[in-house]
Amino acid sequence: MAGRVSKDVIDQIRGALDIADVIGSYIQVKRTGQSAKALCPFHKEKTPSFHINPARQAFHCFGCGAGGDVFKFVMLYENVDFPTALRMLAARAGIAIHFEEGPDRRGEGPAKDELFRANEEAAQRYQQELRQSSAAAEARAYLERRALDPAAWKEWGIGYAPEGWGFLADAAGTRGGIGRKALEAAGLLSTNENGRIYDRFRGRVMFTIRDELGRAAGFSGRVLKADDQAGGKYVNTPETPVFRKSRLLFGLDKAKRAILEARQVLLVEGQIDCIRCHLAGFQNTVASQGTAVTEEHARLLKRYADHVIMVLDADSAGRKAALRAAALLMAEGLVVSLAALPAGEDPDSLILKGGPEAFAAVWREVRTPMDFLLDVLDESEDLRSPAGLLRATRAALDLAAHAQDDIQRDRMLLEAAARLHVPGDALRREMKKFLRQKYRSAPAREAPPVPAPAGAERPGMEVELASLLATCDDPEPAGLVRRWLPYAMISDPACRAVIQALAEEEPDLMAALDEESEDSQAFAAQIVNSPRKVLGREQDLNVEKAAQDLILRVWQRHLEARREKLGERMQALAGEERQQVLREYAQLLLDQGQLKLGWARAHPIIDLYLARDLDR
Repeated sequence: MAGRVSKDVIDQIRGALDIADVIGSYIQVKRTGQSAKALCPFHKEKTPSFHINPARQAFHCFGCGAGGDVFKFVMLYENVDFPTALRMLAARAGIAIHFEEGPDRRGEGPAKDELFRANEEAAQRYQQELRQSSAAAEARAYLERRALDPAAWKEWGIGYAPEGWGFLADAAGTRGGIGRKALEAAGLLSTNENGRIYDRFRGRVMFTIRDELGRAAGFSGRVLKADDQAGGKYVNTPETPVFRKSRLLFGLDKAKRAILEARQVLLVEGQIDCIRCHLAGFQNTVASQGTAVTEEHARLLKRYADHVIMVLDADSAGRKAALRAAALLMAEGLVVSLAALPAGEDPDSLILKGGPEAFAAVWREVRTPMDFLLDVLDESEDLRSPAGLLRATRAALDLAAHAQDDIQRDRMLLEAAARLHVPGDALRREMKKFLRQKYRSAPAREAPPVPAPAGAERPGMEVELASLLATCDDPEPAGLVRRWLPYAMISDPACRAVIQALAEEEPDLMAALDEESEDSQAFAAQIVNSPRKVLGREQDLNVEKAAQDLILRVWQRHLEARREKLGERMQALAGEERQQVLREYAQLLLDQGQLKLGWARAHPIIDLYLARDLDR
């Protein structure tokens, strides 16, 4: 059963973190006084529209509308659900969390926690099978040939999935039971055309794949028999809610501390390569999951490192993949270096043959992406010819355009200018034209789903009142709202939730809105980050009068709506009933007139309505 964490603990985690510091660990943030700005990570922009308010613990982008608290930022940036964001931030804050029993999830499938637990239990069974079963003799011999001893098996969660169809399936409980459902959802069991459930992994050495928090997310199974590669030499867990190859990096749970200390990461291709690097002392090594490096991988690495050293194969396909990955990593603001292995070698074989020193020599002689690109082009192009120079210049501009830092981009251009024997100023001019064309024609990076920009269709007076309460240090406006404005009269749900929280002087606005809609939270983030521009100069000098005027405008709208309803009622009435409604109608007209004469004349009228408890 899925669990939940108490609101007190959530508030404690939120309060223990500075939202600007958390966001600053993902993207470059510039503090200005009590606030901070950045280029929005959720859409492409050249001038900062992403604002952070540490006092209110909120962020908002005025370009794409993304907004919320620190949990919302991590959910959007990391593309994770709330429980995962909660765990990540709890670990950052050093706060232990305990999941209480939550509501029943019937019909929704197993929770993510259940999938992690199913994978962990399967990993333990695979490891026990590898250590103890006579059927695993071939698997043990394979690992010994690869110079991986039992200590490495335990450390890295290496196991064995035996031949046969029911190693996990037969022990999963009755059909339809929660154990079996979790195993199926985790990708450990499959169903054939006859409806029979069987083990997905059979006769393979199993490598446990963990996420950055150390949870068992899935597996990679290596076939043992050379003539039995149905489905591939390596078979991974299929995509599940907890296993996504585009985001997982093998070894990150073990490497992240070393990466953080060095702010540098070694990126290799295979699990055994990664394990070998760690055993040789290169603790800051991770591996992609048999897939190209993705934007999600880059964002994940950016949390821990500033510099990525890619250790790549020497073949043509490896070099092209490395250049694509380098461009993607640079686009996330990372410095990238490329280390080419000797022909026919991978990190595992190189370390076994030459020791850690041989591998260290490779990645110490790293090359820049520009230098590497021009070397690749020089093999297929005559860079001295006009056509070859044109193609090389375009490729160099395209690569340099991915750099998010102006200094890094300029260094890349100077490097290209020296290699191509062209003036650096000429390349800079071409880069400006290239970037203008790129921003004009390229679609914006796909942003995560966020509410529409708050305030787009909200009543202006309500937005102004919320903004006044959010940006005013004087407690008087909040007291006026509490005394004179029933919250039910606020028509927009988001405005109502925010105004009520602000009027009640909640110490943590975003925490007070935890159980409100995402729209309410995004609107709150918008107003606390926006400059105070809804008030005129005279009103700005007198926030009490500004609050009174806005309260009067809401009451005027309320009385106008009542008068319209009475007018409609009169059409269907006759006799004394009509006369009674007519008198009420006339009184509303008089009251509306009084409200237009200012606060001194209006507030006694409002007091009468409040005393009669009308529409509160």
